[in-house]
Amino acid sequence: MTGPRLLSVILPTRNESQNIEPLLNRIAQATEGMAIEVIFVDDSTDNTPQVIRGLSNRFAFPVRLIARPPERRTGGLGGAVVEGFRNAHGHWVCVMDADLQHPPEMLPKMLRHAQESESDLVIGSRFADGASTPGLNQIRTAISETLILSARVLFLDRLRRVKDPLTGFFLVQRSKIDLSQLKPNGFKILLEIIVQFPTLKLSELGFKMESRNAGESKASMQEVTRYFRKLIELRLTRGNPRFLYFMAVGLTGLVVNNLAMTMFTEVFHLYYLTSAFLATQASTLWNFMLTEFWVFGDRRAQSSSWKRFIGFALINNALLVVRGPMIAGMVEGLHMHYLGANLISIVAATMLRYLFADKFLWSSKHPAVKPVAFTPAPKQQSQQI
Repeated sequence: MTGPRLLSVILPTRNESQNIEPLLNRIAQATEGMAIEVIFVDDSTDNTPQVIRGLSNRFAFPVRLIARPPERRTGGLGGAVVEGFRNAHGHWVCVMDADLQHPPEMLPKMLRHAQESESDLVIGSRFADGASTPGLNQIRTAISETLILSARVLFLDRLRRVKDPLTGFFLVQRSKIDLSQLKPNGFKILLEIIVQFPTLKLSELGFKMESRNAGESKASMQEVTRYFRKLIELRLTRGNPRFLYFMAVGLTGLVVNNLAMTMFTEVFHLYYLTSAFLATQASTLWNFMLTEFWVFGDRRAQSSSWKRFIGFALINNALLVVRGPMIAGMVEGLHMHYLGANLISIVAATMLRYLFADKFLWSSKHPAVKPVAFTPAPKQQSQQI
């Protein structure tokens, strides 16, 4: 088969040797009669490359392998996806995991949906209408929803109607992506594509996410840390200094909190939990004053200063309650060290505070309304964005 292929399937792999044969068999059955190519971008330390090579001649479509040596494994999974894009020949490119949690049977459905809805990017969604996640336990689901909420806080306009911007399963027109604008770092490359290319017409199609066929999940504390670093990097490059100021205020608040807790405990000899509560109130007042006069000092807010302070204090204390289960989920579900989980929970809480402050407490009296284009989904299972 010559000329540009209709569909390139990119499969980033790392130690997935037991999944390769059943995966290729299901791709072959699902795409019979379609012009496709399959590209494995492999970072394995086991025999996965040998398995791929051994199976590459059994199928009617080309099966290509890009085995990245250690020195080329930059950008994590996202970097592997971008390398796959560089080598793809198809008009459409689909990115999916090799562990069979992303069903190959969705490939023709996603392609058909893209063409019928005239979408540039179709998101295989774990949370859209028609989706289900039996392959995710409650802890993993809660972590995913927390990470999605963190992204939505920082990119509310772009992600307002996107239910699953962090899935690893998506289909996109290759010509719509300028790879030079992507700087992947971690496993959430879709979020970067959505943010960096705001003119893409998006839609979502729900799918059933099954349990892994074999191998181990790649989720880890390192990947979650990479995710938050990338999230902040994307926000700062999108020209929002106000968020940077808010994060700076939060850092000074941590210093104030620790100093206040030390004073209440060591000087006034209070019980440490009592000291922690009082220290939170002290840092809340500190953060509020800096936020009021520095971060949002140029806004004419709708409410009075006292109402803003009460609201700020309430959300600050409420987040103390939320952070507990979040920390437990990361420690138990991802086996993180508790200090790392605590730091991530603080960053996530700061992002939530920013959303609450920006959209409610310090909202302008005359906010600019920007229309958001939205086209209803043509099918019950899909949601147009």
